[in-house]
Amino acid sequence: MPGMGEEGPEGIMRLRGRRHLRQRPRPARADEQERAAKVALMQEAVARAWNVPVKELRARTRKKAPVARAIQVAMYLTHVSFGLSLSAVGKHFGRDRTTAAHACRQIEDLRDNQDFDLMLDRLECAVSYRGYGEVRQ
Repeated sequence: MPGMGEEGPEGIMRLRGRRHLRQRPRPARADEQERAAKVALMQEAVARAWNVPVKELRARTRKKAPVARAIQVAMYLTHVSFGLSLSAVGKHFGRDRTTAAHACRQIEDLRDNQDFDLMLDRLECAVSYRGYGEVRQ
């Protein structure tokens, strides 16, 4: 067909008489980079607290119970501490939003245990901005 797939100046393609911009990968937005950094920080902190390799937390496959619990804790704290949506948490952990929601429910239920709750509070303070000199009112 005439005019099909001809590329003009500045990456503009003519398809059937219409001009279309060629798809180019978009650079990561600043807020997306910040989210990724927050998730990485949380994964590092939880990996140290649970004595689990960080690569295990970042793996996209199912894991044994201690690693699975650490992943759930990291998802929960990322959602609660940094305010990321469940969809964003799932995406950054290579899981579905329903998996992130399940993790949050599981960890919330475990917070009835005082020792577990104290550990989560300490982790949350260690990675959140509140733990670094901000005055609380």
